[in-house]
Amino acid sequence: MEHPPTGRTIGFPRESGTERRTICTPAVAQALVQAGFGVITEPGIGAGVFIDDALYAAAGARFADGATVWSAPLVLRYKSPDPADLKRLNPGQRIAALFHAEGDVALLSALKSSQVTAYSYEFVAENGRFPLGRPGGEIAGIQAVLAGAQALQTPNGRGVLLAGVPGACPAQVLIIGSGNVGSAAARTAVALGADVIVLARCEESRSAYLRDAPDGVRVLINSPETLRDLLPTADLVIGAILVSTYDTPQMISSAQVHDMRQGAVIVDATCGYGPGYMPSAGPVQRLGDPPHVVAGVLHVKIDVWPALVPVTATSAYTANAVPYLERLARVALLGAQDLAIGASVIARDGQLLHPVLRQHARIYGMQS
Repeated sequence: MEHPPTGRTIGFPRESGTERRTICTPAVAQALVQAGFGVITEPGIGAGVFIDDALYAAAGARFADGATVWSAPLVLRYKSPDPADLKRLNPGQRIAALFHAEGDVALLSALKSSQVTAYSYEFVAENGRFPLGRPGGEIAGIQAVLAGAQALQTPNGRGVLLAGVPGACPAQVLIIGSGNVGSAAARTAVALGADVIVLARCEESRSAYLRDAPDGVRVLINSPETLRDLLPTADLVIGAILVSTYDTPQMISSAQVHDMRQGAVIVDATCGYGPGYMPSAGPVQRLGDPPHVVAGVLHVKIDVWPALVPVTATSAYTANAVPYLERLARVALLGAQDLAIGASVIARDGQLLHPVLRQHARIYGMQS
C-alpha cells in the first residue's frame, strides 16, 4: 500500500505514566487512513485497554519508535503530555490532546516555550456545545453519583441509601449544572430512585435541558436564593458547572455548608480554580482519597473519574471523536478552515491564544 506524503502523517505516542486510555483505537486509525492520512504509533499503544497491535496493523497503522512518532507533523494524544514531553517537539509542529492546561503553570510555560500549535479537545465548540467533552462528562456524572452513594454509606456519611427502597424516604439529590456532567448525574440518580433537582444556569439552559430530561427530575433556574433554600434538605449535592475559574462567583459558601444535614455529601465533579464555587472543599483530591469532612459534611473533589474506567472511556471517547479528529487533521495538516476546530487552538508560535489560558497566565504573572 502506498503511504501518504510525510506532511500528512499523524503520530500517536504512548500515554505518560500509568494512563491506560488511548485516543488511538484501530477504528480511529482506519478512519484517518481512509481519509488519506498516514498513521504511525508506538507498539503497545492499546495495551492498557487490551487492544492487540495486530488490530492496528490491520487498520493500516504503521509502528515506529517513540522519537519517530513524536516527530510527526501532527501528534495526537489522549491526555495532555507532560511539560517535558513538549521539549520533544520542534517549533511549528502541531499537537492535540485533552490539555486542561488552565491551572497548570508548568504546562502553560512549556506551551509557550515549545512554540508549537496546540489544540485542546475540550474547547472544540460547535452549535454552542463542546462535543468532545460529552463522553467524559457523562462518565464523570455517572461516577459522581456512584461516589456520592458510597460516601453516604461511610461511617461519617448520612446513612442514606441512594437507591429507592419501599417504605423508605427517597434520597434527596441536588445537581448544580445541566450540561454533560449534570445531565448524566441526573439520569443516574433518578434511575436509582432518588428525588432529583437540577439547577440550570438560566432559562435558556433550563428549556434546553427540559427537552431531554428524564421523568421525575425537577429543573429550576440556579440563584443564590434557590440554592440557599435547597441545600439544607439535600443528602447529596453534585457540582457539575462546566467552567469554574478564578472569577466564577462562589457557589456554596462555608456558612451554607454549616446549614446542611450532618453526613450529607458534596461531590465536585468538575473542580474549578481559585476561591470560587466550593471553597470549603479544599484542594482537588486524588482517586482513593477519603472524603474531606467540613462541619460534618463530606466533600469529594475529584475531576478524573473517567481514568477509573479506561476501557469504557476509550471506547466512548473515540467513537465520538472520530469525525472531529479527521477535521482537526485537515485543519492542522491541509490548512482547511473549520470554526469548531479553530476554537480549540490554545497556543501557537509561543503565544497562548485561548482566553481561559490567557487569564490564568495573567494570574500567574506570565506574559500570555
